Amino acid sequence: MSSRLRWSDLPEEVRRRVEELVGGPVVRTRSATGGFSRSSAEIVTGPEERELFVKAVTPRINTGSDTLNRREADALRRMPASIPAPALLDAFSCGDWFVLVIEAVEGRMPRQPWVPEELDAALDALHRLRRTATPTPVSDLPTLEESLGGDLRGFDRVAADLPTDLDPWIIPRLAALRAAAGRGIAALAGSTLCHSDLRADNILLTEDGSALLVDWAWASRGSAFADALQLLSSIPDPSGVLDVDGRIDRLMDGVGEPREVATDVLVGILGFFVDAARWPEDPSLPALGAHRRASRDSLFPLVTARWEREGRV
Repeated sequence: MSSRLRWSDLPEEVRRRVEELVGGPVVRTRSATGGFSRSSAEIVTGPEERELFVKAVTPRINTGSDTLNRREADALRRMPASIPAPALLDAFSCGDWFVLVIEAVEGRMPRQPWVPEELDAALDALHRLRRTATPTPVSDLPTLEESLGGDLRGFDRVAADLPTDLDPWIIPRLAALRAAAGRGIAALAGSTLCHSDLRADNILLTEDGSALLVDWAWASRGSAFADALQLLSSIPDPSGVLDVDGRIDRLMDGVGEPREVATDVLVGILGFFVDAARWPEDPSLPALGAHRRASRDSLFPLVTARWEREGRV
């Protein structure tokens, strides 16, 4: 999805430090796929076949990626082994470069389009996360309201500056959509450790069929349903074979929350993408604009179906 740095792009000093960790000269590398960051995402192999996952970036190339890597390192340092995530082995600065070295896990991203058994595995990992990380074992995290609340007020920004291509379904409901998103933001409060940036490219399926969560830069504290709902909101399901709508209802039933709360949160997520779809393209993140527009278009029918089923006007 992005134009990532490669192992050969990293300074010699960074490569020497990583080679000390991997046990000698790197004999081969392979790049991970997915994501939007400019950071390297390289699996490096040492002379004894030990593998490490290396993320490195400098703010000269992308300030945002540098900031996110530092956030992720801080979160991973404090996570217990019970969290379904690869372990942080080292994090260091070298000049103006910042580098994370993470346990390399044999795995792959979920197939696209999703298949039911792989979605089951991802949701099982999130069930384990909320079971073992409520209350969160990582202190001083931002709340979801702090980390995502501003994003989910997209319909407020839309109302202030209507897009020329705004879907006609939205226009007469804009005030109600803004109110729903506000309720959704309030519903994100909670004490669970949340990944907060879940989509297919932040999930690894391992050989035993389980799932691990990667890229923890947005780790937050919030509701028990937030991560699973965010993941489900990212999955197109035009044929209904994945039963995304039904899975959302069962998720909310399982955590003892009204199903309408999920719709409120989904409205906020939709509002973000409706607003963000018109933002200027960032040349350092060339795939991001298309992702936002595709997310808007795939989420829209789910939100409208739930809205109308619940008898909202």
